[in-house]
Amino acid sequence: IGDSLVEALEVPIDHKLHVRLEELAATRLPHLDVTTSAFGLSSSGQVQQLAFYDQYARRLHPKLLVLVFVSSDFHDNTPLLRALDWAEGSREWGLEPIVRKRPDGELELAWSYLPDELPEGFWSQPSGGRPRWKEGDGHSWFALWLSAKKKALFPPPSNARQRFSRKREALMRQPGHAAGYVAMFEGWRPTGWADVKRAFFSRDLLPFYEDALQYTRFALEQFKQRADRDGAALVILATYTLKTPGTHMFERMSEMAATLGIPVIDQADYILRQGAELSDAHWLHNYHWSPAGHQWAAEALLEYMEQRPEVCGG
Repeated sequence: IGDSLVEALEVPIDHKLHVRLEELAATRLPHLDVTTSAFGLSSSGQVQQLAFYDQYARRLHPKLLVLVFVSSDFHDNTPLLRALDWAEGSREWGLEPIVRKRPDGELELAWSYLPDELPEGFWSQPSGGRPRWKEGDGHSWFALWLSAKKKALFPPPSNARQRFSRKREALMRQPGHAAGYVAMFEGWRPTGWADVKRAFFSRDLLPFYEDALQYTRFALEQFKQRADRDGAALVILATYTLKTPGTHMFERMSEMAATLGIPVIDQADYILRQGAELSDAHWLHNYHWSPAGHQWAAEALLEYMEQRPEVCGG
């Protein structure tokens, strides 16, 4: 379960993490009879991904539940930051769980719902204004490449920074809870979503970001409770994105996971042990996994399963 790295629109289905894992396990762990399923949605965090488990994955009675954790999850788990980030109308499906803070400071899951059957064409709808592609929709790889080159050479006019500033200022004028949160931005004026996400890189966080981490911890706690209830082993696959040089995201996430008793698989460590570079795990101008990134993620998971066969009932 994860975001766009699991959705994996950048590679053919046969190259995706869960497909590669199933194929590798059939050869190296045939006695476990491993079958896999994957649930991913671009720009989602663990808070939103809870609905995937509740409505779909739980029905499969999984033995092993893998959360694919990326650097942007700290941001995407936080309601206010998502509100500042996303353009109006870019999230029109109405499928996201809501986590709210009670007057006593505790968080609670207020709503979690996905329909039994999604509307026709749901998986091919645009996400966040980005074009999406699936095999057989009439677009060749060359056409996609040409489109990307055209946008790079002739970028469309963007008002993203102005929209971000308008949202921030509007929130600061509101009475009550939201205004109190945004007031914590005083002394630091982010001008866009990139500034907001980069703020999680440093070791010393502003008060608002320390508060924002509560949402990630809450989501991981929710997954742990569900896994324990349903008899599934839970593990986090920490992607190479958490070890961006000069950042402290991996340490922040792994310390949080340790306090919750959730094991962490370090994809970056696995890649380096293969004598490869972390940059080999993604495309040249895109942080999403390349086929090699999917392969190394599958191999790191398989290594974990080989060393701990009990997690799959072996």
